[in-house]
Amino acid sequence: MTHHNQDDLFCYKEHLQNNHPETRIDIVAQTDSTQRQVKPNSVFIADSQQAGVGRRGNQWFSPAGRSISLSYRFCLPLTATELSGFQLTTALAVTAVMKHFGSPPQRLLKWPNDLCFEQRKFGGILINLSPNQDRQSTDVTVGIGLNWSLSEKTLTQIDQPVCNIPIANKPHRGLFIDQLLSRLKQVNQQFCDDGLKPFLKRWSHQDSLQNSRIELKQDRQIMQGDYAGLSPRGELQIRVNGQIRCFGSGEVRVRAL
Repeated sequence: MTHHNQDDLFCYKEHLQNNHPETRIDIVAQTDSTQRQVKPNSVFIADSQQAGVGRRGNQWFSPAGRSISLSYRFCLPLTATELSGFQLTTALAVTAVMKHFGSPPQRLLKWPNDLCFEQRKFGGILINLSPNQDRQSTDVTVGIGLNWSLSEKTLTQIDQPVCNIPIANKPHRGLFIDQLLSRLKQVNQQFCDDGLKPFLKRWSHQDSLQNSRIELKQDRQIMQGDYAGLSPRGELQIRVNGQIRCFGSGEVRVRAL
């Protein structure tokens, strides 16, 4: 039986706390779900997650020592309506940190919040928004799951095409998390200052759906058409019979041309 040294994450706790003194850092060996456990103004990191979920309640695998599973909870002085498209900023923060650690520029982003390499998923993002009592600010919980070094056996057991994060020389997970938290704080501030517009331009340069014919599944409805980029609010746009239609949620599949 392979023993994964969990201390490799725990030994970074002091480093992370020193670098992010305004945010409480919690690291545990195992939890049901980081989204459920994270407290206000804190980061909750688990070496292994037993009941991790992605969008639409799908299970997210995170075996001990083989993935990054964290939730970051904070308050933003914006209403839930003003936060339309906010999830795009988190995905862009992840790819910026990947670039920092030597991953070449690639089209890794798949709306609304998947990270994919060659049509195989290596990461997912889950955003929960809860309006505060003043109605002028919002409690935001960002959940991030990244396949770091899953074995081939584990990868093949998952019921969708998946892979590990495409970084050739991976840093320590603690270093990646440190950079990610710094980047998330930067994008939060920029979103508050400038809104979604600057992020949409960055997204378009990394958008894996560009020039694709796609299928959008929303509840029991399936819509097919040509991908037409994102709207100013971060919605998916599909060209159907010459008309552009916008969608705020749904599951996207690329269709063979």
